[in-house]
Amino acid sequence: MNNDPTELLKKHGKTFNFARLFLGSKTGLAAARLYQFCRIVDDIADESPDPEIAKIKLDELKESIAQNIADHPVVEDFLRLCEEYQIERKHGITLIDGVSQDLNLVALPSPEALIQYAYRVAGVVGLMMAPILGAKKVGYAFAIDLGIGMQLTNIARDVLEDAKMGRRYLPSEWVDTLSPSQIKLANIDHTEQVKDAIKSLLKLAEEYYQSGLAGLYYLPRRNRQAIAVAAYVYRDIGRKLLKNNCHYWLGRTVVSKPKKILLAGQALWDLNVAAIAHSESDHQKKLHTYLQCEISNK
Repeated sequence: MNNDPTELLKKHGKTFNFARLFLGSKTGLAAARLYQFCRIVDDIADESPDPEIAKIKLDELKESIAQNIADHPVVEDFLRLCEEYQIERKHGITLIDGVSQDLNLVALPSPEALIQYAYRVAGVVGLMMAPILGAKKVGYAFAIDLGIGMQLTNIARDVLEDAKMGRRYLPSEWVDTLSPSQIKLANIDHTEQVKDAIKSLLKLAEEYYQSGLAGLYYLPRRNRQAIAVAAYVYRDIGRKLLKNNCHYWLGRTVVSKPKKILLAGQALWDLNVAAIAHSESDHQKKLHTYLQCEISNK
């Protein structure tokens, strides 16, 4: 395992590394440590040539976390991080369960399954990040939403890449059960359907972003700035995709460095003039309609 988690963040998490510049050094390092754990878990699922071997490795991580036994290099620092910041270890298990879904061919059936998946692989990361950032407990529900919004953006950005790996996260209800292979071919008979589904996905993501941004009120001011920057930059991936009419077959949509700087300035300005996170907010319970069983077990 990389002894310097910030190096992994610089290489694979450019948006989050950019946002980390707005955090204090201690908080930034802790955030990078959490990112390292999440990234390694994800890579086990994505890069293993044999899904069975990947499952064994992930099950070993789950068992180590469940037993609170630091006998695995990936788990050791995660457990230490949990102790330092009072992070519930079971959130790490939820993450692994979510990532394990990717070991088989993926074809999500419904928006309900989509939101549940997004919670397991990203909303729960928001839950783990919240205590690192010093969030008030009442803000944790909003942290889940920001994670879900970012994951929905991820899915919209990676429709083609995921299809090549045999994965379709767009719900069957939106794409009439198109297979990953059909999406990968980008046949003219299917592209409009997929584009409409991506638009629906990004509309849904916006609801979760709005909630997540409102919840920044419950963070210390400096950390509020960093997460606002990350949210603005990540959300812009989806907005750029929409501007390009969701032509997913052209490859990944990225945000340039100059645009990131511009978006960072906009995020800081909106915080300063109270355009976002200006007061206490009641959480919109409808956003967690599909998560009642998930969250009640946490």
